[in-house]
Formats: sequence, structure tokens, C-alpha cells
Amino acid sequence: MATTGIINGTDFNIYVGGTKIACATSGSVSLSTSNRDATCKDSAGWSESLEGLMEWSIEGEGLFALDSSYGYVDLKTVLTNRDAVTIRFSTEVTGDQYHEGTAFLVDLSADSATEESMTYSYSFTGTGPLNLKALT
Repeated sequence: MATTGIINGTDFNIYVGGTKIACATSGSVSLSTSNRDATCKDSAGWSESLEGLMEWSIEGEGLFALDSSYGYVDLKTVLTNRDAVTIRFSTEVTGDQYHEGTAFLVDLSADSATEESMTYSYSFTGTGPLNLKALT
């Protein structure tokens, strides 16, 4: 049954090729578009624009564990192999909508502070559309 009301952010996760990224602490999806200049001498001194390229990205953070079911080590393999992967931002609840598309992992970093849990962060940049689908 589809989720109703305001969604708890804990329920949304990021999946790579159908596998949930383990021990995530945050995740986000971002869509943007750029404008292209359409200013000419007939524009009476005003800047004019037309629609341009669209792009999207999915980013997240997690707790670092070398033995996690899918974490930093797996993402490092995706990055070094330069693999295009299917990425999903989803609750995995039947009837809920989710974002899905093909992306490249473009950033992966780890952080270790004294007497703190080690963390890592990652960023995927989409290639092609980010589709909105409903889980059936």
C-alpha cells in the first residue's frame, strides 16, 4: 500500500543496480536546467533566454564499514571501473513513486575524525533522463 502523508526521510534509500547502499545517513536527488542565451539586438537591452539542457544528480552519505553489504568498497569499484549504473531513490513501498535513471559515480570520499564514526559520501551524475515511476 502506498505511503500517505509526510514521508519520513529514513524510508527513502538509494539503490545501485537494485542493491541498497548500506548504513546510509542521508540521501538527496537534485534536478536542474540551464538556460541558453537568446538575446539579440531586438531585445531592447533586456537579456532573453530559452530552455536549455537538463541534468540530475543523486548524492548521499553513509557510515563506513569495510564489511558492509554494499558500501564504500563497492562504490569504489563502480568509480574505478567507470561503470554506468542504474540508480534509484525510493522507499521500495508498493504504490510509491520513485526516481530512477542511469548515472556515473563522479565523487567518492571518506572522512575519519578522531573518536568519531568514520563516514563516506558519494555523488552520482545522471546520463539521460531521471524517470519518475511507481513501484508495482
